Amino acid sequence: MESYTSETKLEEGMRCCTSMRRQDADAFCTDVPTALGGKGEKATPGEMLAATVASCMLSMLAFTGKRRGLDTRGMSICARCGEGPQGIGSLHFLITVPQPMDDEQKNLLEHAALNCPVGQAIRPEITREIIWHWEK
Repeated sequence: MESYTSETKLEEGMRCCTSMRRQDADAFCTDVPTALGGKGEKATPGEMLAATVASCMLSMLAFTGKRRGLDTRGMSICARCGEGPQGIGSLHFLITVPQPMDDEQKNLLEHAALNCPVGQAIRPEITREIIWHWEK
């Protein structure tokens, strides 16, 4: 099993947490949500969660496309996290596929997106809404 290592530090109280991959020092920052007193200048951890699941879904679409000879260029996902007083309650994804696909190809891609490992790690009570926009 592959191992990934990162370190996250709290920088400025209610402001910024910086996470850095130890392998290459690639870093990103998050802010506390504004509803909880954050400044709203950086992505929230919930927004990053939605983006992370979207990235995993696209990775699975690219992997499946390569194995099945499908053109996955230009696919994109608009991701949103639904946060409320009890925390993250939903994740919403709009997946755009710019190439025409037949029903069998669509089913393959839908299955790949729904079974991305990061999405599968999300608690089942967090609803996931996925809307597909297929090119005609």
